Amino acid sequence: MSLYWIAIGYWTNSLTALILPQLIIQFVGTANEGTAASLLKALGTVVAVVWQPIAGGISDRTVTRWGRRRPFIFAGTIGDLVFLAGIALAGSYWWLVVFYFLLQLASNTAQAPYQGLLPDVVPPEQRGEASGYYGVANLIGIAAGTAVAGVVLVHVGRAGAIVSIGAVLLVTMLITVTLVPDRAAPVERQFAGLRELLAKTFGTPFRNRAFVWLMVSRLLIFMGFGGLQTYAYFYFDNVFFHHDASATATAAATLLGIAIGVAALVTWPASRVSNRTGRKPLIFAAGFFGAAGSLVLVFSHYRWLPDAAVAPLASLLKVPDLAAQATLAGLVIGVGLGVFFSVDWAFIQDIIPAHEGGLYMGFSNIATAGAGILALAIGGPLLDLFNRQGQILGLPGGFPVVFGLFVVWFVAGSLSILQVPEIRRE
Repeated sequence: MSLYWIAIGYWTNSLTALILPQLIIQFVGTANEGTAASLLKALGTVVAVVWQPIAGGISDRTVTRWGRRRPFIFAGTIGDLVFLAGIALAGSYWWLVVFYFLLQLASNTAQAPYQGLLPDVVPPEQRGEASGYYGVANLIGIAAGTAVAGVVLVHVGRAGAIVSIGAVLLVTMLITVTLVPDRAAPVERQFAGLRELLAKTFGTPFRNRAFVWLMVSRLLIFMGFGGLQTYAYFYFDNVFFHHDASATATAAATLLGIAIGVAALVTWPASRVSNRTGRKPLIFAAGFFGAAGSLVLVFSHYRWLPDAAVAPLASLLKVPDLAAQATLAGLVIGVGLGVFFSVDWAFIQDIIPAHEGGLYMGFSNIATAGAGILALAIGGPLLDLFNRQGQILGLPGGFPVVFGLFVVWFVAGSLSILQVPEIRRE
């Protein structure tokens, strides 16, 4: 059941991090690349925030001989393949915008019903472990979307990379719709009209106080992790390498690679532990690990590890010792990311009505998708403003300010989770 998460992680990371930037530069040039990329990202976020909970809510009430989730997963994935082909053939920026919009629409048609399978299929006492598998699969997809798709892009070309995305989506979709049972019966009739659809989709979750607090916590912690991912490249460029693109890319990729690798190792054990300790302590700890990783980066231009631990990595990466030391912040960030990825999903399953899994899981994507936009919108202007003011704590001023803001978000997210009642599963 978790395999389709590999496809989701693979296509989102490879397309947004590698393929779309290349197309944007080809169509609009470097002078307008930031504006063009922001428009695409904003468009994708709006579709994810608005359409995914609607698709999930409709699937909760759907009756077909094939189940209530499978038709959406199948149709959405076939739409993905069609619109990926459109992106590959797009001859201008505005055709790229059209096909990317349609791709987001199709993908989010599949994603919320797919996430709704977990409470449909998995018994409550096994949802922590199942969420661990979800987290590992998503992280594998993210890592493969960078490594595998990157290799294909370099050696085969853009069309080959897009074909690899389509192949992963198709194979994992077919496994999902043929091997995962979809027998849960809807408990409510289909929406009577647009007004009821919107009222229930965007009103019902807000009446669940525990779910609202969990979404606040999820939003804040994802803003912290998203901010670290977004500004890692700028950090190494400004602090250590001063526009040496190769060294900057190596260090930033190493930091993020270490974080993803550690997260993948931690995710499944953390989900098992949460079955015994409860979800809340682990999410609380995950936020503080994220905060600690942010602080490590703020002070990583001071030596705090012995030469024996840093010198081999610096030699391997061909970067200065202090830059290599900074990449090791990924060890701390990865622990927090892995714990949060697995346990957060399990906690959502604990507190939502099982028969409305599509709606609530789709609605939870508002926090996931919105976090990246908010982190960029708040952090970007602050970074530029304080970088112009001079140094703070020995760094260009924007980085201590922005990373300090990440610390606040992580800590606030950890404290918010204390408002969610724990539901213990024997």
